[in-house]
Amino acid sequence: MVVAIDGPAGVGKSSIAEMIAKELNYFHLNSGNFYRAITFKVIEESIDPDDDVKIIALAKSLKVEIKNENFFVNNVNIDDELHSSDVDKLVGKISSIVEIRNIVNNMIRKIGDTLDLVIEGRDITTVVFPDAEAKFYFDADAKVRAKRRFDQGLSDLSLEEITQSILERDEIDRNKGVGSLKISNSAEYIDTTYLTIGGVCAKVFTKINELIGTGRIEQVMTEMDAKADQTNLQEEYLKALDTMEEGQLVDGQVIHIDSDHVFIDVGYKSEGRIPLNEFAGKTPELGDIVSVVIVKKEGRHGELVVSKKKADLKVVWKELKNAFNDGTPVKGTIVKSIKGGFEVDLGGDVIAFMPISKADIVKVDKPEKYIGIESDFSLEKLYGEKKANVVVSRRKLLEERMEANRKEFFETKKEGDIVKGKVKSFTSFGAFIDLGGFDGLLHINDMSWGHVSRPKDFVKKNDEVELKIIRLDEAEKRINLSLKHFTEDPWVTFQDKFHPGDVISGKVTKLTDFGAFIEIVPGVEGLAHISELSWVKRVKHPKELFSIGDPVDAMILDFDVEEGRISLGVKHVLPNPWDDIIDRYPCGEKHELEVKKVTNAGAFLEVEEGIDGFLHVEDLTWDNKTPKPSAVFTVGEKMECCIVGIDADSRRIRLGVKQLHNNPWEDFANNHPIGSIIEGEVTNKAEFGVFVSLGNNIEGLIHKSNLATSKEVSYEDALEAVNKGDKLKAAVTDVNIFKQKVSLSVREVTMHEERKEISKYLDGETQDDGTYTLGDLLK
Repeated sequence: MVVAIDGPAGVGKSSIAEMIAKELNYFHLNSGNFYRAITFKVIEESIDPDDDVKIIALAKSLKVEIKNENFFVNNVNIDDELHSSDVDKLVGKISSIVEIRNIVNNMIRKIGDTLDLVIEGRDITTVVFPDAEAKFYFDADAKVRAKRRFDQGLSDLSLEEITQSILERDEIDRNKGVGSLKISNSAEYIDTTYLTIGGVCAKVFTKINELIGTGRIEQVMTEMDAKADQTNLQEEYLKALDTMEEGQLVDGQVIHIDSDHVFIDVGYKSEGRIPLNEFAGKTPELGDIVSVVIVKKEGRHGELVVSKKKADLKVVWKELKNAFNDGTPVKGTIVKSIKGGFEVDLGGDVIAFMPISKADIVKVDKPEKYIGIESDFSLEKLYGEKKANVVVSRRKLLEERMEANRKEFFETKKEGDIVKGKVKSFTSFGAFIDLGGFDGLLHINDMSWGHVSRPKDFVKKNDEVELKIIRLDEAEKRINLSLKHFTEDPWVTFQDKFHPGDVISGKVTKLTDFGAFIEIVPGVEGLAHISELSWVKRVKHPKELFSIGDPVDAMILDFDVEEGRISLGVKHVLPNPWDDIIDRYPCGEKHELEVKKVTNAGAFLEVEEGIDGFLHVEDLTWDNKTPKPSAVFTVGEKMECCIVGIDADSRRIRLGVKQLHNNPWEDFANNHPIGSIIEGEVTNKAEFGVFVSLGNNIEGLIHKSNLATSKEVSYEDALEAVNKGDKLKAAVTDVNIFKQKVSLSVREVTMHEERKEISKYLDGETQDDGTYTLGDLLK
């Protein structure tokens, strides 16, 4: 015989079918578990829910068995997995596949052929067993069904999520192509919305008796009538069961303790048994009242299954809900560092998540340092229960305490007070001091009256230090602290001890691009500018001369006590080599000097350490041919030169090479006055005349007008008659030493000779017969 029960999710089909089967001694079969088993395997094997082919192949390959009313798939008991939230979300979709329903229906029918069954499901009365002897359709309001599921505590979803899931499931079931949710015309319709489980069972037993009238039903009905103080025994029994639901939190009394278990009486037909390890090492005593959760009213052997661990979870969860609603903090322990934050144990197996940004009021650089910290936490988010989803924050409470402590500090402290704090961290401008959850600043300038380059030289991280408050600004929440104000300001007595022109012995404390800081007395430093470090050396950076910590003598050039500035001169304590440079290097003195630097105009040569002279390319030779400096000078090469000029005020020395020899043009001018005759060789011709080499790299120009020796010869003919290489005699007509030019004339030589002949004649030096005509003279 088959008793078939249909209806949507959450109407109590499974619980009532189980009771009816037990009373009739029938086998109880939940058809939905077949679909849930397939859904569970789809999830476990990560099969795409939209891949019908793979899902069907999986279903065909599964070995599904019922052993002692437990569900086995491939020889593995999966009872505990069938009602998970993941399965709840997907089972409607899987069960809507036509081929899957056919596979499951065939499995169920085979079982129905061999056993007396009480079976329930979506389409049991319309598709699987349309000819069943007894058919029922249970229904109830969707919100009531959702509340029943939620109270069972078997789902991780909220009440709203379960309600939505049931509505979506009903919609899917109603619109399935095969095996849709329908009411069979021959099924007994029972609305369970306002009925207890006992009430529903009574209706079912009555209907079965009307339909088939078995002896067992008559016996049950007789037993029910025999109950004196109730309408029937079955109703009383079902009511007792109805008052104690699975997932319910109840109190029980410890009645027995053995080596492994604690037995609890909760007023049910059997005692509950709790493993000792659920008591966290603290064994209870007989008579103690313990809160437990009803896991199963009847286990495999008919025993009551309870759990203290789940009860603790419910208690903790209740406390968390109250704390969340009230905004009060909860205690917990940071137990694990995970991606993005931490896990926090709130007790009762409730593990919360804390984002890394919510762990502290400072940036968390080393998460492992937070493991094991016990603290108060504020609840940011709270939902779920079976798998509690809780987000907490430690930072929020720390910030609130910090603000409270800071407010108290500003109300009770004043400038000049001495406080204690812990060095928390460093920056380039000082150190932050923890004053009790909030920070004060020890600026680098307030660590010492002198120059401070490294804050870590004065305080160490995590040190407990005493400091003086020098500034309080409550509006800006700023607290400035000082170390140096514990001692007298050395600037107060500085001008009484030191004066401009004094030479001091100090220590280099800092080197910068623009100079060196030198400590004169503890707390007082002066600056030797880079220009005041050496008389002669071109210092690019003070580190070329000094290292931090070097002792050094310097002269006080000037100071301003109000501004806290002192100007020092290191070079002023040394002799200035430029003072007697002229006496030590007379002009005209020859020296062999090394080339230090080559420029576009010449080269610098080292006269002595720190003092260079400049040799311009124009001072290399006396001619006007200026060579390229890079072709003449080589760094490191030594050259013979002489001192041409010194300007001590401007610190300049002029060097020369050509000055080592006389100016050939001056010598030429002295040796060849105007009118003197000189012989030279033609080296070049031009349209305007010819150039003649006169020796010693000197050339003269004979213009073509000065080539003709007779008026009958044109200038061009005279120029044409001269060839390169010809030797010519010419008279010097002009010498320009500055422009290095010599002008010559061949015609002047001829005229000179004619004048000489005339002079001879006039002086009676002729050797002929004395006849001399006027024509001869004119000629």
